[in-house]
Amino acid sequence: MSQSKTPVDPEEFAREFEALGPAEMARKYQVDIRNVHMKRKRVENLLGTILHVPAHLDYSNRPRESFRRNLEVTEGMIMVGSDCHYEPNTVTTAHLAFVELAKKLKPKVIVLDGDLIDGSSIGRHPMNDWEDRPSVEQELSTAQKRLQEIQKASPKSDRYWLIGNHDQRFNSYLANNANQFGGVVGFDLKDHFKEWVFGMSLWISGAERPIVIKHRIAGGVHAAYNNTMKAGTHIVTGHTHAQQVYSWSDYTGHRYGVQCGTMANPHQPTFDYAEDGPKNWVSGFVVLTIKDGFLLSPEFVKVHHAGEYEWRGQIWQVQE
Repeated sequence: MSQSKTPVDPEEFAREFEALGPAEMARKYQVDIRNVHMKRKRVENLLGTILHVPAHLDYSNRPRESFRRNLEVTEGMIMVGSDCHYEPNTVTTAHLAFVELAKKLKPKVIVLDGDLIDGSSIGRHPMNDWEDRPSVEQELSTAQKRLQEIQKASPKSDRYWLIGNHDQRFNSYLANNANQFGGVVGFDLKDHFKEWVFGMSLWISGAERPIVIKHRIAGGVHAAYNNTMKAGTHIVTGHTHAQQVYSWSDYTGHRYGVQCGTMANPHQPTFDYAEDGPKNWVSGFVVLTIKDGFLLSPEFVKVHHAGEYEWRGQIWQVQE
C-alpha cells in the first residue's frame, strides 16, 4: 500500500489515536497497522502516558487474564484445531495433517480449541454395554505425545489450549471428589502440559476487529450463524464437530463465524454413544491469515479418506 505519514506531532498523534483507534488510523493514512502500534509506543514514551483506544473498541473491562487470554497479531497465520478427543494407540489423519501443515506454514499461533481429552472414564454418561474406556492416565499420556509432535513441528509458534467441556471433566472430577488436594501439583490439567498456555478464550487483536477463539457458545446446526450474531466480532468455535463459516456484514463492518470441525475420526470408538447414527461432522481444522490488518477468508483443511486431506484445492497424502 502507498505510505502516507501519520501525524508527526506527538500530541496530535495521541488525539487521533484515541479518537480513531489503530485500525482506522492505518486506513486513514494508508500505512501498515504495525507502524501505528510502533509509533504509539514511541509517543507514549515521549508523553509519559498510556494511549487508549476509543471506548467502543476498548476491551479492558474483561475477565482475569488466566481466563481470557489476549494476544496481538498484525500479520501472520493462526492454525486452529478443535475436539481432538485423542485416543490411545490411534493417530488420526487430521492430526497428521495438522502436524504437516504446522511444519510447513510455521504459523504465528497454534490454538487447540478444547476437548483434547475425552474424559470418558470420569464423565457423567453410563457405560455403553461392556465398552473398554481408556483410563485418565492413558488419555493424558496420549495427549502429551500428540502435543509434543505439534510442538516439534513448529517450536516457535505461540501455543494455546482453550478449555472444552470434556477437558473440564479432569479438574471438575477432582474438585468434587477430592477437594482436599487443591493446589497439589498434578491435580490441575495444566500441570501436565507446561508448554501450553491455558485459558477459556483467546482474544486476538491487530486485525480490523478482534478475533475471539473459544470452545463453544451456541450449539446446533445454526451455531455458526448464531455465534456470529451473538459475538459481534470474528468468532471461532469448536464443540459441534461441524465445519462451517458464516460471513456476515452490517453497519459495523464484516465478520466471520467459524466452526473448526473435529481433529478426531468421527467413527472412532469414543463416539459409540451416537449409536452409528448419521453425523454432520467433519474431520479437519482451520487456518486463519491476518494480512495488512485484515482477517482473510478462513481456509479449511478437510479429511475425505484415511491418509488424505484437502487443502487449497488439492488432495494431499499424509506422511506418517
